[in-house]
Amino acid sequence: MHRKMTDRGSISVEAVLLTPVLVVLVLFVVHVGRLGSAHTRLVAAADHSARAASLVQPRAMHYAARTVALDNLLQNGLSCESVRVEVDVVQGVDPIIVQVSVECILDRSGLSFLSPVPRVLKATSSEVVDRWRVDS
Repeated sequence: MHRKMTDRGSISVEAVLLTPVLVVLVLFVVHVGRLGSAHTRLVAAADHSARAASLVQPRAMHYAARTVALDNLLQNGLSCESVRVEVDVVQGVDPIIVQVSVECILDRSGLSFLSPVPRVLKATSSEVVDRWRVDS
């Protein structure tokens, strides 16, 4: 008695071959989601920093922007390896505008093999300087 050749065991082989591909695909989706979420949080930090800088005197703008940016990133749970805050005051126009750029080197713990180079995110926000602020 001869048995027909069948595809016995082919499901096991397919599962062994496809499982790593599916795992990498899921990790890639998680990585992209984390980047999108991180960028949204960074934009919020830049917005809040620009608003804080627009409410204080020019000599205190950088300190206010940096303090608010770091607090905002900490409250929103965005962990950065390093944060850089730049404040630029555009005075040649009326009204005066303050522009704040927040740059974050993202902490890649857990997913570093998907992005071997450090991921740098940057967000910029502008606010009109409040001319009616209390200058004391």
